[in-house]
Amino acid sequence: MTRPIRLGIAGTGRMAARMVQALTHVPDVTVSAITSGDSARARWFADQCGVADATGDLAEMVQSANVDAVYVAGRTRDHAKAAMQSVQAGKPVLVEKPLALTADEARRLAAAAGESDCLVMENLWCLALPAYLALRDQLSGGAYGSPVHLHFDFGYPVQPESHASLFDLKDGGAILDRGVYGVALALNLLGPVTDMDCSAQRNGAGIDVMADLRLRHQSGAVSHVAVALNALMSNTASLACTHGHLGLGAPVIGSEILISSQMLPQAGSEARPGLQAGLKDRIRSWPSARKFKRKRDMSGGRFLGYGADPYLPVVTHFVDLIRSGHRESNLIPLDLSIGTLEILQQARSQIAEG
Repeated sequence: MTRPIRLGIAGTGRMAARMVQALTHVPDVTVSAITSGDSARARWFADQCGVADATGDLAEMVQSANVDAVYVAGRTRDHAKAAMQSVQAGKPVLVEKPLALTADEARRLAAAAGESDCLVMENLWCLALPAYLALRDQLSGGAYGSPVHLHFDFGYPVQPESHASLFDLKDGGAILDRGVYGVALALNLLGPVTDMDCSAQRNGAGIDVMADLRLRHQSGAVSHVAVALNALMSNTASLACTHGHLGLGAPVIGSEILISSQMLPQAGSEARPGLQAGLKDRIRSWPSARKFKRKRDMSGGRFLGYGADPYLPVVTHFVDLIRSGHRESNLIPLDLSIGTLEILQQARSQIAEG
C-alpha cells in the first residue's frame, strides 16, 4: 500500500480551511502540520483540523521530517516567500493563486525550483477541472476552427467585513484575486499577448472593485476579461471560433458544463434550394417551433463533473506529479503563471497611473 503524502499547510485563513476540507476526499494525502505567523493561531487551527503538529515558524515546518510537501495559503504578499522556503527545503509546493505578488517574484521562484529540481505549481485549480480540459481538447482538435474571441467574466458582490484580504491595498483587488482566472485561461487557449488595455472602478480606499481587461494575442485573437467584487456578473466563458462556439456554463469558477456548437461558414442564399429556404422560413414563423428550439438550446451543454470537491482534480494532479517524480505541471506550467502575473501587473499599473 502506498504511504499517504504528508502535507504541511502554511496559513490558517479561508483558503487553508477550504483545502483541509477538500483533502478529506483525497485518500493519498494527510495534513501533518500547520504553520502561521501567530503560533497560537496555528495551534488553534491545527486543533480544529485534528492535526498534531503546529508551529509559528515556517522554516521549522518545511524542514520537518513529517512533511513531504507543502500547500501555501495566506496573503498574496507572502506566497512567493513561503514557497521559496519550501523549495530550499526540497519540498514540492502547491501555491495558492496568484503565485506571487509580482512577475519578478514568480521568476525568482521558478529559477530556484529549476536549480533545486523541485516541483512548484500554482493552484489555478480551474484549469484542472474536466470541463476546462474538455474545452481545451475540443479547441485543439481543430473541428471548431481558429479561436477569434474569448469573453470571460467572474464577479459577485462581497463585503470587506467578510473578505478583508480582498480589500487590502497591498495585495487585494478584483484584478489580482479574480482576474488571474480569466487571464490564465486566455493565455492557455489563445497564446501570448502583444498588448493589453485595462479600465477599472475603484472604491474610496483605492481598491479596484471592478475591472475590464482587453487582451490582444499574437494569433490575432482578442480576449475580454471582466471581474468584480461589487456586482453579480454572468459568471460564464464564451469562446467564438471560425467554425463554432465553445463555452463554460455558470458558475465559471468551478464550471461543470461544457457548451459547444459547430457551424461552418454559410454560403449565399442563392446556393440554397428555394423550397428548403421557404420551409425554414415557415418553421421560424411558428412560435411553438421557436419555443421548442429555445428549450432544446437551453438544455444544451455537457455535464462534466469534478467529483466530491472542485479542488479534487488539482490536488490529485499535484499528488500524481509528486509520485511520478515530475518537476513541473503540464496543466499549469510556471511559464503560464509568470505570463499571467505579467499581465495582471500591467493592468494594476495602468489603473494606478490613470
